[in-house]
Amino acid sequence: MSASTGSPPPRRRGRPPARRREETYDRILRAARVCFSRGGFANTSMTDIATAADVTARALYHYVDSKPELFAAAAERAYERFMLALDAQVFVYDDALSRLHGYVDMYRTLYKEDPSLVAFVSLAVLEASRTPGLRITVPAGVLTSGGAHEAIVADAVEAGQLGPGIDAAGAKALLDVFGSGLTLMAHPDRDAEYLAMLDAFEHMLDGPLVLGATAPPAAPPPPGGGPAR
Repeated sequence: MSASTGSPPPRRRGRPPARRREETYDRILRAARVCFSRGGFANTSMTDIATAADVTARALYHYVDSKPELFAAAAERAYERFMLALDAQVFVYDDALSRLHGYVDMYRTLYKEDPSLVAFVSLAVLEASRTPGLRITVPAGVLTSGGAHEAIVADAVEAGQLGPGIDAAGAKALLDVFGSGLTLMAHPDRDAEYLAMLDAFEHMLDGPLVLGATAPPAAPPPPGGGPAR
């Protein structure tokens, strides 16, 4: 067909343009994250990922050499996104309570963006620990959830914001438990349950979860009888 008939220009041979390659690579990493989150490393094939990414299995190997390499790349991208969310929604605050509220809201944001992203943060560590030859690398300067919990508690201790009688190591371990649960519970078929769990967690930050629980005593008035600030 000639150009006068409105036919498309002939395809260029060779590698696709850099921008298109980057877009395809991003799509592959997201497809890998979704597939690995659903089936785990062992039960997910490169063909599964290629199908989800809408590329051929052969084309997939133009971007990565192996399934372990793809898993590691997907994990690195997930950790980078997690760190951006921590910076924007948690460590933007100075006080511990606001950081914890931001922490819950961060999971709410990430879950609404992509449940597989939340699930994969925890899955990547578990799979790497139990799969021989599978290695993941956290990019330099990127905090894992455990590192974030440690920083939140350490800063709270330094600022005198940890509650009386609360052990710092115990507080960090509690956040680890919550963080693990928030990632392991992430599933696109449990939207209402997951978001309700976040609401309940956030409610605990401001007051008792159950009726009849004793509220913390009010702060004593400052010297001179003026209103407490």
